[in-house]
Amino acid sequence: MAKKIGIDLGTTYSVVSYVDDTGVITNVESAEGEKTTPSIVYFDPNGTDVVVGSAAREAGALDPDKIIERVKNYMGDPNYMKEINGKEFSASAISSIILKKLVSDAEKWLGGEEIDGAVITCPAYFGDAAREATRKAGEAVVLSNGQPLKVLKIMDEPTAAAIAYGNSHPEDMHKTVLIYDLGGGTFDCTIMRLDFEGQDRQYKVITTGGDHKLGGKDWDKALTDYVRGEFCNQTGCDEDAIKADPEMVVWFSEKSEATKKMLTQKDVATMTPNYDGQKARIEVTLEKFNELTRSLFGQTIMLIDQMLEKKGMTMAEIDEIILVGGSTRMKQVEEGLKDAYNKPLVSFDPDKAVSNGAALVASGMNVGDNFGGAEGAAEGAAPVAGADGSFSLGAQTTTFEGSGGTSNEIIELCTKSYCLRYFSNGQPKYINLVVKDTPKPAHGSTLPLIPQLTVGGGDSGMWDSVEIVIMENEELTSDVPEDKCEALYEEMPIPFTPPVPGNALVEVTLDVDINGQLVLTLVEQATGVRHEVHPVRKGGDAASKGLDEVASFTLG
Repeated sequence: MAKKIGIDLGTTYSVVSYVDDTGVITNVESAEGEKTTPSIVYFDPNGTDVVVGSAAREAGALDPDKIIERVKNYMGDPNYMKEINGKEFSASAISSIILKKLVSDAEKWLGGEEIDGAVITCPAYFGDAAREATRKAGEAVVLSNGQPLKVLKIMDEPTAAAIAYGNSHPEDMHKTVLIYDLGGGTFDCTIMRLDFEGQDRQYKVITTGGDHKLGGKDWDKALTDYVRGEFCNQTGCDEDAIKADPEMVVWFSEKSEATKKMLTQKDVATMTPNYDGQKARIEVTLEKFNELTRSLFGQTIMLIDQMLEKKGMTMAEIDEIILVGGSTRMKQVEEGLKDAYNKPLVSFDPDKAVSNGAALVASGMNVGDNFGGAEGAAEGAAPVAGADGSFSLGAQTTTFEGSGGTSNEIIELCTKSYCLRYFSNGQPKYINLVVKDTPKPAHGSTLPLIPQLTVGGGDSGMWDSVEIVIMENEELTSDVPEDKCEALYEEMPIPFTPPVPGNALVEVTLDVDINGQLVLTLVEQATGVRHEVHPVRKGGDAASKGLDEVASFTLG
């Protein structure tokens, strides 16, 4: 029987899980015998072989400029491009190589049993470009049977972790929880409502926050900076020279992480840098480590507080804090959260909770389920016309059958607000068509606009097109200031054939599907002509560069 898998595509480590025929969640071991695979890729100079995981560091020890890691931080960014062996690769292409390794290991672990699809997780704050880049990375993977991997769903990591947590609690439950997810390269904070009554279980996301470039690697960097400085003080070595030495960069990356992990078990650890014939033994105490990284932990508290304030909530409404991500093992996290909030803490399988939750969802979905279609997102969603950019909600949610025959419903949110730019008295105005924290799929519309309002004024003559601009922000209101909006999308000229009067009415609607993808629709009120477009991120398809090369690589 074919298996569906859950993949936690992590910044520093990735994990694959599935639900076996007895209903038990199983973690796939890599070919190297590891349950977590480092998200590191080494490109062999021969141009055809790649190595992923722990072996990538070893293979690239003498050629560190061909090692790539932490690529997840740049998913969907058209400006991120790595040139390796004369070819350019986007973050999506490099992630696809990691996924290729994970899926290959899963196929071997399953003894040739086919993989029928995968749920792949991403940070909750990922916008549509990063989500689409993740989907494309998965779909570029070719299975051993020659078929492309079927990506069943792109799912938020904190939601997946909450599902894994809920699966371990068969009892009825009504809780509001904070998911504190500190991984190797990202930090997510998410508030969820868990309502379990008998066989019916609902996981409802309330709001999200975080920082996609804050994670355990920043703690490693703080430790590296300190130890490198101490080493240079003792030996007189040139610190800038050490920073520029690729082999020392790799050494510090590996040893600082190992030392950080050691300090979760002991109060003292040592590092012994060796450079240019000089060697020293640097002792690091837990107290010193906490001092070096106190401001980093403080950033996570600040992000939580900002999220609560923006949503109009307080910690008094939170029943429990669930710790997810390997970096939550640091002692300062548990101690700091207790001091800051004095709430019950639950450390629930930090490394594997996300992939386990994704596996549960994947296994409980019907083979034909696909929550990625824009048409399905809009289906059943009645538009609400309003000059304030009001919106209505779609009727779909993600459902899956859980262990013990439970019926599970997931209510996920739009993690960004999407606004329309128009002009009033010659001045640009911004109105959110869909507001952050609206359950997905979402459908937002405005009162009909007149073409000249979208392009900055003009007479009432005939118009052959309008310029539509969709922008992104994190405000929770309909009207949004210009300085809060990010111009991440290309301007979209919509042609009118034949031309329409400048005072013609055009309704603009925006749909966000269950996977966070956007579809913009304009309807000419006089003629009923519809124009449907997908907003394009600036840089176009650059974020997919190199994907075509992935299938030809051989995993070393």
